Amino acid sequence: MSVRVRRLRKHVVELDITAFMNLIVVLVPFLLSTAVFSKLAILELNLPAGSSSFSNLKESLQLEIVIRRDGFDVGDRVGGLIKRVSNSTSGYDYAALSTLIQQIKERFPDKLEATVLSEPDTSYDVLVQTMDAVRSAKVVQVGTLSTIEMFPNISVGDAPVAGSSKSQEKSNQPVKKGKSS
Repeated sequence: MSVRVRRLRKHVVELDITAFMNLIVVLVPFLLSTAVFSKLAILELNLPAGSSSFSNLKESLQLEIVIRRDGFDVGDRVGGLIKRVSNSTSGYDYAALSTLIQQIKERFPDKLEATVLSEPDTSYDVLVQTMDAVRSAKVVQVGTLSTIEMFPNISVGDAPVAGSSKSQEKSNQPVKKGKSS
């Protein structure tokens, strides 16, 4: 007897991706049309490099606004403190700060830079509202409320320790505590 070996023929199966392609063709435009496109507002900040009256300011103003627990210290980095804006009964007085910034801007119309320095425990909301008050002001012109630009280029940094005088920092002499003879 003869033995015949039967071999199974393998059928080549083609991969049918038509249904998948149809799904992708429909799904991609649907997802793109329903996607939420959000606009992010990004502020460019510059970190800073390192008591006079308002009438004695020199032509080269380096405006600094220091946020303290009890108010704002507005000053010139070179000339010292210009004015202190104390807190109102409801908190920080942003209206008084804005008015002072407008007066400074009238005197220095070409100046665009300001530095906002905050103490470590300053809340983010206070910092942002202070930056808004320094950056622009709302004024009434011809019966309409409009926004004018004050100091849009804002640098942010840490505030110096309250009560430290420049003369003590320069002298490098230790401060003596206790009874003086």
